[in-house]
This record gives sequence, C-alpha cells and structure tokens, in this order.
Amino acid sequence: MNMTLNRLPSITWYWLKMNNGSLEGVDPAGEASVREEIPEQVTAKTLGLEDLPEQATGMGKDMTALVRVSGVPVHGYETAEHRQADGVLRLDYPFEHGARSVNAVSLRAAKDSSLTVVQDFSSASDAEGFAAVQTRYLVEEGAVLKLIQIERLGNGYTFLNDIGGRVENSGRVELIHLVLDGGHTYLGVQTDLTGYKSALKADIGYRVGGDHTLDINYFANHTGKKTTCDINAKGVLRDHARKVFRGTIDLKKGSSGSVGNEKEDVLMMDDTVRNQTLPVILCTEEDVVGNHGATIGRLDESVLFYLQSRGMDREAVYEMMADARVASVVHLIEDERTRAEAERYLGGISDSMEE
Repeated sequence: MNMTLNRLPSITWYWLKMNNGSLEGVDPAGEASVREEIPEQVTAKTLGLEDLPEQATGMGKDMTALVRVSGVPVHGYETAEHRQADGVLRLDYPFEHGARSVNAVSLRAAKDSSLTVVQDFSSASDAEGFAAVQTRYLVEEGAVLKLIQIERLGNGYTFLNDIGGRVENSGRVELIHLVLDGGHTYLGVQTDLTGYKSALKADIGYRVGGDHTLDINYFANHTGKKTTCDINAKGVLRDHARKVFRGTIDLKKGSSGSVGNEKEDVLMMDDTVRNQTLPVILCTEEDVVGNHGATIGRLDESVLFYLQSRGMDREAVYEMMADARVASVVHLIEDERTRAEAERYLGGISDSMEE
C-alpha cells in the first residue's frame, strides 16, 4: 500500500516539497499488544471502525484506509457524564523487532467529565519495524481530555501517529507529544473546535538525530464561536536529521471571537540538518485573531558569550540548551509517574535544570 500522509489543508508551492509526506509498500500484519491500566471510572469496550462517527484526522484518508484494510478492532475508552477519572488511563505499546502493526483507539470524555490518558510507544533501541496508531477522540460539553504521548523507538522503526478529534461547547483538550527517539516518525493531528468556547492546547517536544526524520502536520480547525488554540513546538536537530513542521490554524466563517496561536522553536546543532517549518493561518471570518511565529537556527552569540565567560565551553552550552528545550515540555506533564519516567529516560535532565 502506498500512502500520502500529512497533507496540508491548503497546499503551497510544489517546489518546496512540503505539501505532504509519503510512504510506499506499507504492508500491515495485525495489531501490537497493549498493556492497559484502566481507572475504575473509565469503561473499556471493543468497537469496529464502522461504529465510530466520521472524523477527519491529521494524517488524512490513507491512514484511515490503512486501519480499515488491517481489520484491527478499535479499543474504546470512555467516562460517564459528570464523573472525574481519579487515575490515569495508561496504554503502553511495547513494539517488537520486525513487527508491522496497526492499532486503533477511541477516547470519549463525556459531558462535564475529565480523562487523562498516557500512550507510551517504545521498543528496543536497535529494533526495526513498522507501527501505526490512530487515536480518535470526542470531548463533550464541559469535559476535559488530557492526552500525553511519549515515543522512544528504535533507530530502524517507522512510526505513524495519527490523531483526530472534536471538541464541543466549553470542552478542552490538552495534548503533549514527546518524540524522544525513533527512526522515521510521522505525526498528524486534526482538532475540530466545533463548540462555543472550545479549546485546544498542544505542546510538542522533540529531538531528532542521525539520518532520522520527523514529519508533523498540525491542524486546528475553528468553526465554533470564541474558540481558542495554542500550539507550541520545541525541538532539537543534530547530525543529518530532517524535520518538517506544518502548522495550520483555520479560522472559518462563523468562528467569530476566536483566537489561534502557534509557535515553533528549533535549535539546529549541526550545519548538516534540514529543517522546514511552514506556519499557516487561514481566515474567512473577520472578528478573529491569528498569530504564528518561529525561531530557527543556532544560539544567539550573546548567550554563548555570557555562558562561556562563566567557564562553559561552546559544546557544553549547546548541549545544555538542547536538553532544556525538551525538558521544558516534560515539565508540563502533571502526572508524576509519567513525568519521572520521561526524566529518567532523558538522563535526569529536568532535575539538573532545577539544581
């Protein structure tokens, strides 16, 4: 199966080669095993793809076609109305060497409820394989969904991480993505802010090295009145890494009073990396605010001079600042267990920052 992934909602010049990503010869073979920890207030059920409402996702139609062709079930998790899930729903995916897996997940935060979910994607550092996970969500009126995803895969792994969801009146979704290790990663997210005063907050932290790639497509689709989105990405590129970030805020007709913000901060450790950042704001409504920006490149010479004058060499300064970018996203994780695991994996960089 050949796939077109992460296509921009509004295409740009073809010569930039940023309109979409692509994969050839995708051949899935079943689903990966999942270790679950399900809080008492969360109900789990097995669904079929046909049981879910239509929902566009960040990677696009080919990803949904892959899920359909693979024939895997959809694992659904939901809260009851007016119930706060006391614990964290944990879904751990220990991908195996040589696997070609597809998994599908559905999350529903019912009216006036809250749900926190951690998806941990991991493998051995020398593992090779292919994995695809599609996560759909529905945040109903007054509900809050917090979704934390951590990726720490082998250098030979190709990973498709696809997300799509809808947020209703006064609902809120908070997404944290940590791309810490992996060969070739595709991350696609579409959030439809359909409800009055619905909100999206997204924080992305990544580090990409070697000859690895990271391809991101983030789409905040504003259709409800007084909706808000804040998309923030911070990352580090080194060696011969390649990264593409497509961030689109679409303020559609009828979304009056809405505000959209997106920003990316990229530290380029070597001259041999390749970075492509494309922030896009689309607007067919007058009474809205859209802001976007990016900081890309090496460290400011004044910062280098200040720290070197205090005894740090140039390489140590860059490594400290690289760690700080990823650690700042780790610090946003409220769940202590998940935050501690991420800190341990990164070598305790968050603790060193606080000392």
